[in-house]
Amino acid sequence: MDLFDENAAVLNDMEIRRVDLSYEREVDFSHVFQSSDSAEAFIRACLKQDLKAVDTTDDLMDHFDVTVSIIMMPSCDNITAAEKRLGNLAARFEGRADGWGFLSN
Repeated sequence: MDLFDENAAVLNDMEIRRVDLSYEREVDFSHVFQSSDSAEAFIRACLKQDLKAVDTTDDLMDHFDVTVSIIMMPSCDNITAAEKRLGNLAARFEGRADGWGFLSN
């Protein structure tokens, strides 16, 4: 299953559970890095693009997590485009995308 289809399935499941997808909301995109230097470089690159990025690493983890939050309509097209864009940016810093989510109603 490709990324678009995965995201479509997740959003479909949300609709079945009656999550309201009809308005813009903050969608959080998670990324994983093996070093703090890579995570920090990714955060700086995001900030240069006016993206809200924060280190969300738990002290017990052996890797570094960064969450990028974007306000958008939670559609399959929007989420997939953002996930690919951020995943490509993370890869430049030896990181990878690790899913997305948002607080539901």
